[in-house]
Amino acid sequence: MAMDMAYQQIIGLGMDAVPLLLAELNREPDHWFWALHAITRQDPVPVESCGRIREMTDAWLKWGKQQGYKW
Repeated sequence: MAMDMAYQQIIGLGMDAVPLLLAELNREPDHWFWALHAITRQDPVPVESCGRIREMTDAWLKWGKQQGYKW
């Protein structure tokens, strides 16, 4: 999925895509974690939460709020 052309184009948008991806995660948890990591070079997800979509989503949304993003 992460190698899909559309997914790669979203990553190509860079930091401008971050608030949009966070808003999408907030609306409906989904697999945007790779894109967020690729763009931000951050990974706020604790090891024990890997593979748990809701926990991964919560970690990224918390990170986004700490960084000052609004969605």
